[in-house]
Amino acid sequence: MASHVASLRGWHPALARAEVSALLPNAQVIRLASRRLVRLEGDLSLSQMQEAVDCASGCQALLFDAIVWNNEEDTSNFIEQMRTYLETYPRSGSVAVRPMKHEGKMAGVSSRDLARKIGGILSLQGYSIDLEAPTHRLGMVLDASAGVIACGWMVGSGDDSDGITSRRATDRPFFKPVSLDPRLARLAVNVASGPREKGATLDLMTGTGGFVLEAALSGRETYGVDLDPLMIEGAQQNLDWAMPASKAQLLLGDATRLPEIIPSSAHNRISGFVLDPPYGRNSQGSLDHSELIQSVLQSAREVAASAADLVLILPIHPFGELPDEALESNASVELLHGEWDDIQSTFTATGWRINQRWVEHVHASLGRLILHATIAPQD
Repeated sequence: MASHVASLRGWHPALARAEVSALLPNAQVIRLASRRLVRLEGDLSLSQMQEAVDCASGCQALLFDAIVWNNEEDTSNFIEQMRTYLETYPRSGSVAVRPMKHEGKMAGVSSRDLARKIGGILSLQGYSIDLEAPTHRLGMVLDASAGVIACGWMVGSGDDSDGITSRRATDRPFFKPVSLDPRLARLAVNVASGPREKGATLDLMTGTGGFVLEAALSGRETYGVDLDPLMIEGAQQNLDWAMPASKAQLLLGDATRLPEIIPSSAHNRISGFVLDPPYGRNSQGSLDHSELIQSVLQSAREVAASAADLVLILPIHPFGELPDEALESNASVELLHGEWDDIQSTFTATGWRINQRWVEHVHASLGRLILHATIAPQD
């Protein structure tokens, strides 16, 4: 069985691990000693790996059948392993070695020296070295926190920042201060939706369209619903600005009555739901926030695919920094609106099973709870 390595961005590795698991559901994700490296066990095609890293927000690269070295071994052993690796997994075309550093500089190890030695092996094996525009890149991640080096043919850019993480919600023509950061919006879409072929994505309360943009830009069949015509109009402006040829559909209507709004052709095909409730503008009349969420979750079940997932984002009182781990199942959080026990009961009552929770620190007076749930089988 093949064993690949995912190199994660440093913003929120715990969420990035969940994202990789969702995008590559046939792989077993095994955490390494490093906070930003995970091993993927399973038979994955290069096309599956390429699609996953192209979609991902938290994964900077995948290393194909990678060699993993730790600092208990001599680097000469690593070089010999790489010589065998390059003979075992040959490539056609020009190549370059792409070193990447995690968590600072690794003591006693020179990335430049290792890259030079591996480059020498590539030259002896007949490869053409092209540092500017190679056909293939050999990724080499040096993780100082764990004393680990992972190296293999790279799928993905390997950049710390890419088109997702460099974008800003404030760049859009229609912007509100509550708009989510694009990197979190894309990650939520991926955790909820999984691979592109799994099914359609539905943004349950579209607002300015952050989820819709990320779902559409990642090549998914996408729908967004909002009760406010001004939000639908503004989200469409943002969609036209970001992706003029998009086929994403923005639908004016009540998210508590989805069967009446979603096209019949999409019924029972929505596999990914994303929800960031608009607490500052509750346009659902007399419903309080917990009642609103319960009604939306129940409505989502009526159009959901049999194996649908959902990501809900809720504002919480500051929880502190926790980027490396999911919350323990019994960990308490203090919501800005309502009580956690009520939310938990709502998911159970509407037929959704909570899988994991994470927190994101926003600023001194605000955090976010990111919750992932899966539809539970009905009796």
